[in-house]
Amino acid sequence: MKMNSLKKLVGVSSAVALILVLTACGNANGTNSNNSNSQNETNSGESIELVAATINPSDSLLAETLVAFTEEIENQSDGQITFTVHTGGTVGNASSLYQSVISGDIDMIYSDTGWFAEHNPVFDILSTNYLFEDQEHYETIVNSDGKLSYFEDLLIESPGLKNVMFAGGLERNIISTFPIETASDLEGRAMRSGGSSAEMEWWRNLGANPTTIDFNEVYSALQTGVAEGSQNSLDAMIEQRFGEVGEYVARTQHNLTLGFIVMNNDRYESLSDEHKEAIQQAADIIQPEYIAKAFEQADESMDVLIDEFGVTFTDPDREEFIEKSRLQMEEIAEEHDVLDIVEDIFN
Repeated sequence: MKMNSLKKLVGVSSAVALILVLTACGNANGTNSNNSNSQNETNSGESIELVAATINPSDSLLAETLVAFTEEIENQSDGQITFTVHTGGTVGNASSLYQSVISGDIDMIYSDTGWFAEHNPVFDILSTNYLFEDQEHYETIVNSDGKLSYFEDLLIESPGLKNVMFAGGLERNIISTFPIETASDLEGRAMRSGGSSAEMEWWRNLGANPTTIDFNEVYSALQTGVAEGSQNSLDAMIEQRFGEVGEYVARTQHNLTLGFIVMNNDRYESLSDEHKEAIQQAADIIQPEYIAKAFEQADESMDVLIDEFGVTFTDPDREEFIEKSRLQMEEIAEEHDVLDIVEDIFN
């Protein structure tokens, strides 16, 4: 697999020309072209080169998950599918990657659920906090086939994305320049938000003043006081060195990251059945393995933040956090008339 250099698909022009010739010959002989696979579908023996990307740094667990997934797809396809993988936002920020996979300029990305709410506001539900009680609850839902199919089907309908694997399991906590012992400590504080409406509303419900700041600018925002805190996974706090500018981490464990690795659906549907099966087999292997790694990483990450960055952890009372978070989830579900669906998934 080649890293950080875009490559063009090999042999597409000749393959298209061959298909047109064969189709013309078939029609001339009175044969029905529907007896063969769709002209847009790649042959199982054809080499396919795909591009995958994430804004997460190469040494972060989420980027490692994407890389491991693409490598396993290559393995399961016996090398017929190969990837160029871009990490660290080298080909665009989160917004541009999202638009690029929709347009088909990029074949596969890792995405947080907040971006999907642009086309389907009901996805704001998945951006709310305390959806999952613990690791067992998380793995039972995410690793169960079809449990989240309601949301996967919405993605196919609009904006035309196919979820090929879930990723995540990283716990999110609040890093800040001031100690947080209770939810009331957030009153009036300037807290960074990634921009999703659900996250903005969550901060407001906790009494904070959220401000939208790009992920790559969080460090400088904490350093300069533009933001007094941010909610992130522990590994992001380490990889982005937020511990240098944020002295405290409140272990709220308010979110167990649920991310989607998605493909442009037209691109996915153009693949042969054998290539689709290779992707599914790779997901069956990599998804549970790397979700388990995320949960195992929490204690190690805490030690790094304490020992290497001198961060102080606080253990705030979570009851008020949970109450306000779940109320937000219920309000969004009721607004979109999907409360029964959501309760069936997460209860």
